[in-house]
Amino acid sequence: MSSKKKIAIILAAHGEAETPGFMENYRVTRQTLAHASLVMPIPGTLQRVIAISSSLKKRFRRDAEGSPHNRVTREQVGALQRYLNESLAAEQFDFGVYAAFAASPPYVERIIDRTRSSDAQVIVSMAPIDNTMSCGMLCSYLASSRTPGELGNVRVLSRFWSDERLYPVYCDHLFEKSGLFASERNEERILLLLFHGTLVADEKGEPPRFRTGQEESMMFAQRLRHEILKDSRNPYGRVMTAFLNHNVGGEWTKPSFEEIALQLRAESSASVALFGCGYFADGNETIRRSEELVQSRSVREATTIPCLNSAPAFTAYLASKVIDAARQIMSCK
Repeated sequence: MSSKKKIAIILAAHGEAETPGFMENYRVTRQTLAHASLVMPIPGTLQRVIAISSSLKKRFRRDAEGSPHNRVTREQVGALQRYLNESLAAEQFDFGVYAAFAASPPYVERIIDRTRSSDAQVIVSMAPIDNTMSCGMLCSYLASSRTPGELGNVRVLSRFWSDERLYPVYCDHLFEKSGLFASERNEERILLLLFHGTLVADEKGEPPRFRTGQEESMMFAQRLRHEILKDSRNPYGRVMTAFLNHNVGGEWTKPSFEEIALQLRAESSASVALFGCGYFADGNETIRRSEELVQSRSVREATTIPCLNSAPAFTAYLASKVIDAARQIMSCK
């Protein structure tokens, strides 16, 4: 019998519908709104209306397609599993990596419970910015379903935006994927950094009563922009930021993607590359954004740089975090 300690690693992502099918999109939207209603008032009837209308729109769009988000997350799981299996830590630990989602199956809570018998659980919140809807709900579930002793066997990895080791990973990925451009900087080239939007004030003008991650998003955007501009590999004349907002329930972060699109159109910008750096995996919010810019005549040329997805450097980064967490848990036993 193996003496290795069994370590369950759970990549906890948001989860999206993988097809344009009505029922799948309806279930995902209802689950998302149910979570949102825990921190902001959304009547049940309104949740159903939103879920039905958005699912019908998705179903009958001419270019309807599913989201790559879940597939990308599963690919991240596979890449991380292979990396851990080949690491020196595999001599000590038996790693099992799982994909889990908040809004679509397999649900995070079920995977956490299914792997409860492991010697340790390392849960990775798959977003660079933390908020009540992501990491907060993970921690709340663990606190309500585990004894203090059991919690000693669990680590939740988050606060990635504040990790100095992550910024070089972002820059290396960005410039590798920007290789189609000439190495010298060109003032006509613009890099547009896309971040997940957050609620700034409710409909009454009051600050949200939950952790939105707004301050962290702003700090992350500022720091990443600084790192890109000072890098000698940078071919972009300007680095701009835009927030992908939902624009419901009050005031959202600025500048929005739509506001930046209007600005670029007024400037007759030549070439724009879009990078969804506020996400670890591409999904509905990041795909097709370059097409939107071109179709709105905001720019003459737009290209998309994929999210970190299964980039080897990102896999190595996650593996180092997971191994450190596993060793920390086991050293405390």
